[in-house]
Amino acid sequence: MSQERAVAYLRAILGFAFLSLLLPTVAATRDDVPADVRKLQNPVTLEASELRYYHRQYKGKCKRCHGPDGSGRGADADRTGVPPANFTDRDYMSSRSDGELFYQIMMGGGSRCAMPDFGPESDHGWTEDKVWHMVAFVRRFAQPAPK
Repeated sequence: MSQERAVAYLRAILGFAFLSLLLPTVAATRDDVPADVRKLQNPVTLEASELRYYHRQYKGKCKRCHGPDGSGRGADADRTGVPPANFTDRDYMSSRSDGELFYQIMMGGGSRCAMPDFGPESDHGWTEDKVWHMVAFVRRFAQPAPK
């Protein structure tokens, strides 16, 4: 094998390796969020008195995949098809609009991954208000710890 061909082969392997690391992130990004939903801003503010309630909701419904710390490394993370979102990744979270997070929680993962839907028509039956509160709660994982 010529040196040029070996270099081309090595580049192809490295390119494939890079893409295989990148694809889960790309796959985790929903491209089916309607444009009007994507633009929505969270209409609620999570009050300190509500933190305990939403923390319990997170522990009961989200922790097994997204992890206790929101890192996406929960006990069932490897069984989801698409890696769960890492809520502690500030770059990722700042790239996601409130509307996108809202849509993901409302609609679930669909055929892409095992995330269930939580909206009013789902088995969980969360109201839109509750979903918006959960959006505010998961955003807290990417915020710096108080000093």
